[in-house]
Amino acid sequence: MRQTSEELSLVKRVVELPYLLGALEVDKHKIYASNFKMKSVYVDYLDGTQKKIALEMYKSKLRLKEHHIKIIDEKRSELSLTVDYSVRGYLHKMTLLWSKVKVDVTLMLTEQMNVDITDLPK
Repeated sequence: MRQTSEELSLVKRVVELPYLLGALEVDKHKIYASNFKMKSVYVDYLDGTQKKIALEMYKSKLRLKEHHIKIIDEKRSELSLTVDYSVRGYLHKMTLLWSKVKVDVTLMLTEQMNVDITDLPK
């Protein structure tokens, strides 16, 4: 049985959101280690962003249940992330290159922070 594009997007988002949280955590540690004058303000902002993302993850996982989607396995390689999942009992596989995950995570972050990506330096 075919999955809908909405279901595919939902699986991809649920799989990629933890990488966004991880990237923000790395950035927070770098800010803590820096000599920024107002580092607590930056870290508080990133904490708030992480809370929003965690809430989105929770809601997305509820939507997975509503659509009868189960993430079965995730495998990481040097080049890609492969996800095995089922939609209403039918097995599917998705492979995402890390370069694509990075772009998606960047887009999700700009969305969370209300930043226009066209304004970012290249």
